[in-house]
Amino acid sequence: MNNNSFHYFPRLPLELRRLIWKLCLPHRIAEEDTPDFLLDGNESRQACYGDRITHQNAQPPTIAFVNRESREVALENGHRLELDDTTSLAAIWVQPRRDVLHLNWTRLRYIVWGNADDPASPIAMYLWRAEDLGMQPSVVAEIIRPFSLKALFDHPDGADACDNPWFLYHRSRNQEVSDIAYCAESPSFSRLDVTMSAVSLHITRKTALRSGLFGLLGDAPVQMVDVGDEARLKEFQALYREYALEKEPAVQTLFETFTSPRFQAAVQAWKSQAELLILAYMWRLARRDNLDILGTNPGSAWLPQLPEQAFLGMPEYLPDAEYSPDERHPWVKQARESAPKLRPRIMVRYCTNECYIKERLPSNFGTF
Repeated sequence: MNNNSFHYFPRLPLELRRLIWKLCLPHRIAEEDTPDFLLDGNESRQACYGDRITHQNAQPPTIAFVNRESREVALENGHRLELDDTTSLAAIWVQPRRDVLHLNWTRLRYIVWGNADDPASPIAMYLWRAEDLGMQPSVVAEIIRPFSLKALFDHPDGADACDNPWFLYHRSRNQEVSDIAYCAESPSFSRLDVTMSAVSLHITRKTALRSGLFGLLGDAPVQMVDVGDEARLKEFQALYREYALEKEPAVQTLFETFTSPRFQAAVQAWKSQAELLILAYMWRLARRDNLDILGTNPGSAWLPQLPEQAFLGMPEYLPDAEYSPDERHPWVKQARESAPKLRPRIMVRYCTNECYIKERLPSNFGTF
């Protein structure tokens, strides 16, 4: 906001001025790390170097730098969060009552780093951090079960977007889903936002500001749109078509895909499989803890019923159809109720780097 354009602003009552400053605060997707594998060009055919936008998104909001009064409002609603265990950024600015806390990490990062056998995962600490801050957690689909846009692009006559690459598992166990299942008992963990794909709009900061789609002051460069929210997606698509279509025509295919029935069906299939996988890991934890609700035979939660001493293998059986949960079983009913509700979303970013110019990307970007 430029005070010179409204000379009577300083004369307004303090309470009203503070309310105006607060209205200027963004609602952000607070990223803990960079979205390297969402924007590497292998899946979406759009390469984008998201590092600079991620760091910009981690800074205090614009009003924190206007004057002392506006900075006080910014400090009342946000603070710097130190990330000692993060895989990328050391600190980010968060507004717990306004922001979504997002993690871009996937186990694929270990493959690229050359330590694929490392069982460590930041998911448990991340979920506990989100709970402690009272923030809505958000992750990428890959940590639960793969979702392949590339399969949808390469096989238009019908390919499974939910393939099952080995790198998700450490010793036949998906540690990330196990951590999600462990946290499912927390009453505050009722929903988990899941990013299915991402798109970057390569536009100027001035264009992003004028659009109003990236915060009132253009300081919310990362946005999320619910899968199925065609009206919201069309707003971003219209911005792209006006300012970036000629420079990067391939992105039009992305927007067309996001609103296609095939994409919607693929997302719903992924969601059903992901929910079943989480349920299976909740069952394994319940069996390990000998919860009474499972009764004398934990296998009774499944159809066909498992022998009393049998374990349900992961990922060999689920969510592939050899066993299915008995929806009439009391434990299954309770687990379905307590499991986090998955909310599939599409990440939309604006980027000023003009990444469609190959020389502007790092030399090894998108080579995996």
